[in-house]
Amino acid sequence: MVYEMKTFKQYITELDAIDPFAIIGKPAWTESLSTMLFDLPRAGLKDVKIPLSPPIFRRIWPKPVRTTVFHLTDYTGLGKLKKMQGGKRSVSAFFNIEPIVIEDGIKSEGGYVAEMEADVLVASPDDIASQPDKTGRRWITLSSLMNKPHDADPGLGGGAKLKKMENDISEMLIEIIMEYADDPKFMPNVNKSWIALGKEYGSRSKEDNKIKSQIIKDYLDGMEKVMKKHSKVLGALLTDYTKKRIQKPDPDSGDLPMWDELVVNNFKIKKVHIGEEFGEDFQDDDDILGLPFELYTDNGDLADYITRKSQSLRL
Repeated sequence: MVYEMKTFKQYITELDAIDPFAIIGKPAWTESLSTMLFDLPRAGLKDVKIPLSPPIFRRIWPKPVRTTVFHLTDYTGLGKLKKMQGGKRSVSAFFNIEPIVIEDGIKSEGGYVAEMEADVLVASPDDIASQPDKTGRRWITLSSLMNKPHDADPGLGGGAKLKKMENDISEMLIEIIMEYADDPKFMPNVNKSWIALGKEYGSRSKEDNKIKSQIIKDYLDGMEKVMKKHSKVLGALLTDYTKKRIQKPDPDSGDLPMWDELVVNNFKIKKVHIGEEFGEDFQDDDDILGLPFELYTDNGDLADYITRKSQSLRL
């Protein structure tokens, strides 16, 4: 297989012709890529951003895990979600969820659960706080790969298995810093030096923007090389949870996470499940926005259906 690196402009434009936020609106926690990549508030490399880019994933892992997943939204979000079907852009999904979350929502008001067939990019037994940038690409932090599922900052449990990958990321950042920083005065502290590099080219002048775009391109190319080098370990880590789809209780409290988190794309909505608070609104309807639906008088029954359906999957 020919492994082709993309230019920054190609990377930005290849993901999809559709801007998802033109459809669904920008969440409050989005940042521009030029800000997000240099935002490392904690010491070390914990907050280094890992791209959950469908094109990158497709080049590294050509055969994605495809299965039934669920996505929680509200009525307005459902109409917008329908327009995103079959696209490269990613959304969050789940295999398990608590009834109260169905009512309250996660990033929207909730009440509507879309059952979908989708390609899975990442699967975690807990919320791993994937974050979209302003163009809709999702990212996770390195700590989300390294940390254990029941840590205060939950992750996928990569730990020692990804230590070599962490070292390679550090080397990649050092190479970029040494190439572009006028005065890398914080070296060998990679964290402080990377933050300083972002500030050095933060004036928004035409020249600074040009250089920062090249830095971002080098970052994306470098991260793709690192991910490809460690693709066997990383690929298993990203999708192992799809095999069992069973959440484990916290060893201290005994509590289960209120939902698990998947990042998926290329999805097709099969059915809409309408929770108890909105069911009466659709009793006389044949479909919802042209989609088949099922009504529930108890969100507990809907949560049970989701769990049973997820456990019945054969991957």
